[in-house]
Amino acid sequence: MGRTQRHRQRRNLQTPTPTSTTLDNALHVLYGQLHALGWRNETRLSALTFPQTGRGLCSKTKSFQADDELIRLPASCLISIATLEADEGFKQLFNRNLFDKDARISFQALVACYLMYQRHLYECTKDSPWSAYLDTLPSSYTTPYFCAINELQCLPDALLERTVAQNRQIREYYQVLKTLLGSQHCESCGNRYCEDIWALAEYKIAYFTVNTRSVYLDARQLKQSNKSHFQPLLNDSSNLALAPFLDLFNHSDSVRTTAQLYSKSQEYVLTLEAFTKPILKPYEQLYISYGALPNLKLITEYGFYLEHNAHDYFEFSLQDIERLIAHNKELAAQSYHRNIFKFIREHNLMDQMFVHIQDGCSHNLRVVLHLIFKQQAYFPNVLNQIAFGDVEQFDNVQPELSYLLAYKVNEYQGFVNALQQQPQLTESGTVALGYLIECLRYLRDFEQAHS
Repeated sequence: MGRTQRHRQRRNLQTPTPTSTTLDNALHVLYGQLHALGWRNETRLSALTFPQTGRGLCSKTKSFQADDELIRLPASCLISIATLEADEGFKQLFNRNLFDKDARISFQALVACYLMYQRHLYECTKDSPWSAYLDTLPSSYTTPYFCAINELQCLPDALLERTVAQNRQIREYYQVLKTLLGSQHCESCGNRYCEDIWALAEYKIAYFTVNTRSVYLDARQLKQSNKSHFQPLLNDSSNLALAPFLDLFNHSDSVRTTAQLYSKSQEYVLTLEAFTKPILKPYEQLYISYGALPNLKLITEYGFYLEHNAHDYFEFSLQDIERLIAHNKELAAQSYHRNIFKFIREHNLMDQMFVHIQDGCSHNLRVVLHLIFKQQAYFPNVLNQIAFGDVEQFDNVQPELSYLLAYKVNEYQGFVNALQQQPQLTESGTVALGYLIECLRYLRDFEQAHS
């Protein structure tokens, strides 16, 4: 689950400021619509704008401690697979005879299409059951995906690879939808879907709305008809939903929360399990946990990062080591047999290569550094015995690890300098710059702790 546009300012301000009038009005209408669907707001939650995170939730009257419920939202308030299956107008757009088992889409991609459908319905007829929710959604997101081209050229491969993969996936899903709905016309305006109405740019925003704001639920707990219209179109499970108002909760690495959909009551309940304070007072921001996520996951999926994230670590690739060798005169003077690199790739030893401030260097990173820099053998059977043998032999890679850390610090400092030299940054570029600076801090703190 998630949201974006978190402006993590470095000011130590504690008092929240009121939300804007526009958002206040939209939320007031949303309260009424959710209340009509059965939500009672027992915990008296309110949306405010907080200096460090932007929009967030608190209670103006209630204090919270461990094991307290944060919110109890009826399933009827969620946009889930049950919502889509019950919407006859939306289902009619999808001719099951055109479904192709080799051209399926994710449920996330389908929900993104549903958001566009509801928004256009609202614009044409002023009659969408989700109109108030649509008015509370952001119009932009701050993931690296939305960086300008000149900003993307200043980002490391770790960010670029994920952005390229996202772009490829989004375009593929959009093309499937375009194939399925290309001949369909809106009954209200007469224009064609995916041709005249839904542009790719709009779909990108809708896709990241679902990506950043959805919650996990077990769809088997939902009450719905046994016959599924959309299941043959999907390439994954339908275990996610959009949760209006609930998605205003911000993430923190210092809390633990649980979420469950109760099949009997058909309520989605979010519970605060643990946090650092004994009690949270009224007007203090309430956080939830999206999971034990490192900053790389947070920025590429949600568009923000956490300073001193308790779950953070820094990953390396085999290409990083190859580039280190090319740029380090001492290492470049040595010879490296191609069989060693082939062995590493075939056994996936390049996965899970990272450093963690508390736990040190990961096992795989130690193994790879040892195989490349400490071993002369290159026959597969010998490499196998070494790689999966006594772990104590991998403790002698500190010099090479120091070289690698220094190389990445220098590389990331170059990315930071390049972004800072841009005449102007987008919101995504600004967030990416902050993330890179945080990466530099992490690497330097690791060097200091483990030198």
